[in-house]
Amino acid sequence: MQKNKKVTLLFNANKGYDRKIIQGIAKYIRAGVKWQLFIEEDLITRLERLAKWQGDGIIADLDDPKIVDFVLSKNITTIGIGGSYQDVTLYPPNIPYIATNNDAIAKLAVEYFLNLGYQNLAFYGMPKSLNTKWALEREQSFLMWAKTLSHNKANVYHFKGNAIHSRSWALSQQKLAVWLGSLPKPVAILATTDMRARQILDACQTANIKIPDEVAVLGVDDDEIISDITGNILSTIIQGTEHMGFQAAAQLDRAMNGEKITPLISLVDPQGIAESASTDYLAVKDEVVKAAVIYIRENACKGIQAVHVLNHLNLSRANVENRFKRLLNSSIHQEINNVQLTQVKRLLQNTNLTLAEIAEKTGYKTSQYMMMVFKKHFNMTPSEYRKSSKLELFQH
Repeated sequence: MQKNKKVTLLFNANKGYDRKIIQGIAKYIRAGVKWQLFIEEDLITRLERLAKWQGDGIIADLDDPKIVDFVLSKNITTIGIGGSYQDVTLYPPNIPYIATNNDAIAKLAVEYFLNLGYQNLAFYGMPKSLNTKWALEREQSFLMWAKTLSHNKANVYHFKGNAIHSRSWALSQQKLAVWLGSLPKPVAILATTDMRARQILDACQTANIKIPDEVAVLGVDDDEIISDITGNILSTIIQGTEHMGFQAAAQLDRAMNGEKITPLISLVDPQGIAESASTDYLAVKDEVVKAAVIYIRENACKGIQAVHVLNHLNLSRANVENRFKRLLNSSIHQEINNVQLTQVKRLLQNTNLTLAEIAEKTGYKTSQYMMMVFKKHFNMTPSEYRKSSKLELFQH
């Protein structure tokens, strides 16, 4: 009779990111594997207690250099999880690694802000350290995409703030409030995590800065605890971390059975944005454009075309298109397309609906036309996108 595999998880459940990873791992285990799981009662990693531990497998948060050193010192099959890097030498050597796509997260945020009409974009990050290389990567991508996608028209700002474990919360928040007050308004800010986004909300309240009228705030993590703390007003980027945990567990299962894992590095794109009150503002003063965008958001997946928007506004096409071009650097058709494609991606990632069913739900006349538009926009077919998201693992 085959013995149960001994596996340990090196994560810290005080972070929303790690909690969702653990949930994904648990989902895979519930699918039927028999592992003997070694984890601390409070789900906090204490490497000193594992110095003499011998097991069959490890799934670890490799954003922490101490954990990297630990797993490299052990001759134990390991699957890593962490942030992505443009420089591949920053990844731990010879360890299968499932990475949050920081570049895709930054691009998604910039596209979202620009579609809302913001010309002032900012990033609230973290001070540089060995533990925050992923945050610097996210910041650099945001600054690059802000310039690129706005064609250098956006005003771009960034602030790192104090370290995570700052000795003075009040002083840290005071510095943040001063920075927020110095920014031109309205401004849209991407915080590197939901926790940092919460700090912005708190500092704005202290400084009497209106959200979202003056400052729009977008976090990253889709952390339920932070959402509750902020009164469910925080918009946030959904990273797909539960899926990452599931994928890591599947890879470890295969690796412990002797299978070679390829590719060594797997990037996982964000699943979308959970919108809430902290970004519920269109940063253009033009009431025609605002009315058009609201109508498009509500009706794009019903199969509307530009003519329906124009009829709703009772204005000429030239009039409205000129406003869209000047204020959003877009067109009515592009805005309809963006809403539809965003919903297509969500359904591909989160459901098992057929392409025909997805086309029907998102307002396309045929699945063939949806496939053509999707491939032109993302340079891959919907089926390739679904496969790249590895949703088949959830059907294990």
